[in-house]
Amino acid sequence: MITVGLSTLGFCSLGVLSAMFSATAFYAASPHCRWPRLRRAGRLGRQIVLVAAAAALWLWMAELGFAAGLVAMLCTWMLAAMLLPAIAAWHRPGTEPR
Repeated sequence: MITVGLSTLGFCSLGVLSAMFSATAFYAASPHCRWPRLRRAGRLGRQIVLVAAAAALWLWMAELGFAAGLVAMLCTWMLAAMLLPAIAAWHRPGTEPR
């Protein structure tokens, strides 16, 4: 039976959340953001992106090592970066229901 320590679960969870937050801040700061509330919050987003991405990278690397941590962080970040515009297109924010 494989046991996962609490610190492993904690580091990986925080790494995922930090990478997703970084991708969300990056999307909010881009001119392609379709959510008005998120776009207003995105003015500070470019500085937050770097801090959150560095924190996610550090968390993943602390748990998995250099190469695996880098791959895990980039995969998590890209998954969130690809899902946000897709969810925005599906949700169609900014349009009024008829």
